[in-house]
Amino acid sequence: MTRLFLEESIEGTIYLDEENSNYIGKVLRMRPGEELICVDSEGIVWLCEVNEITKKEVSISPVSKLDENKESPVKVTLFQSVSKGERMDLTIQKSVELGVYNIVPVFSERTIVKKQSVDESKIARWQKIALEAARQSGRNIVPKILEPMSLREAISNVSDFDLAIIPWEDENKEALRQRLAGFKEGKIAVFIGPEGGFAQEEVELAKENDIYPVTLGPRILRTETAGPAVLSMVIYETEM
Repeated sequence: MTRLFLEESIEGTIYLDEENSNYIGKVLRMRPGEELICVDSEGIVWLCEVNEITKKEVSISPVSKLDENKESPVKVTLFQSVSKGERMDLTIQKSVELGVYNIVPVFSERTIVKKQSVDESKIARWQKIALEAARQSGRNIVPKILEPMSLREAISNVSDFDLAIIPWEDENKEALRQRLAGFKEGKIAVFIGPEGGFAQEEVELAKENDIYPVTLGPRILRTETAGPAVLSMVIYETEM
């Protein structure tokens, strides 16, 4: 069923904004009387009905509140080194489907993409990818694509998290499962390197700031694969 994310609470007749009106009326070509799922600003899920569709706007009204929460008590923020082209798009899409809470684009030593190329329009496009993935996967929230930052800036934020990890191919002692043992709620920071991986000095800086290197297995993953792989492992260990 069609899912919309609204920026207001749901009460009485709601007049959708231009983007959502266009999506309902012109893209999906819905008709009055059809039902859809709406998620309000608090993440509460409602069954709603289309009232009226005009050239300028669409109005809907709530039918019933739904007891639905697909969000994990473990909130993972992905500090993803920016990758080229569709690789970053793919990382965002799959990470949102897998339950990521926020994504922070990061510039590390070996990042190929230039910082100045990641402007407001690119962030807006990434946010739209996150929105579409949240719709498709039935999320209660749309994860935020936050402002890009350097790896050093990102590392300085780890005090806000209950656990911070950095997958590292040279780590042969600590498995992610060990770090997640008994972890059922809280905030986790995951640091993913660029196409060329993190430099040794970056990993040492991370370790000095209580970010734990972990192994994901014997094979080296591409940057667009590593983030979703970690999220899958976190889901399995904390939710299943």
